[in-house]
Amino acid sequence: MRKLLTIAIPLLLGVGVLTALVHSDPQTTTRQSGVAAITKSLPAVIEEAAPATSPVTTPVAAAPETTTTLAPTTTTTAAPTTTTTAKPKSTTATTAHQRATTTTTQAPAQTQSAAPQPAVIDCGTGTASAKANLTHPSSGVYALTATVVNESTKAIELDSLVVTADYGAAGKKQFVVQVAGRQIDARPGQAEVTFNIPESQGGTAPANFVISDFRFHTAGLPECTSH
Repeated sequence: MRKLLTIAIPLLLGVGVLTALVHSDPQTTTRQSGVAAITKSLPAVIEEAAPATSPVTTPVAAAPETTTTLAPTTTTTAAPTTTTTAKPKSTTATTAHQRATTTTTQAPAQTQSAAPQPAVIDCGTGTASAKANLTHPSSGVYALTATVVNESTKAIELDSLVVTADYGAAGKKQFVVQVAGRQIDARPGQAEVTFNIPESQGGTAPANFVISDFRFHTAGLPECTSH
């Protein structure tokens, strides 16, 4: 009986520990409130096809016309001389023939230029990010701002930036930030710029807000768009 109790007690303890592990509570995660951000990157390079060009063709010189000229046939007849003792002399007509010479000019060979290679555009590398922030400028007033940070190797030009805020029962509002054409330098220049959104000011703070649109391109290179 003691042997049975000695074996059973450790078994019961092991089952209890296993049950506690199975029913332990999972860890909870926390979400930072008041900031919503989005990040986009620039393409490294873009290959732009060179414009198609027609092959250069040297015009073929037309072969000159060949003219054959025959010398005119000339017949000379001398007047007969008559005497009482001699027969009249006769002159045989002579004809001269000129042989025509034909000259042919050979056309030069046609030449064709080599096809141009596509141009490679350096767009820079790295990313740029935009984040929306909820501010409390004065008592009873809330407002949103948008901050853009350029982490790429070249200056960027902003195309669009939109913040969408959810005000609960009042519905959702979209705020188009006036950033089109604004340039932001790469580091070590001013790589971070914050934009105010005056139309977002009000007495109610949004329950949630996100960056719903953010687009830019490398400054001076509109073909190097963000993705």
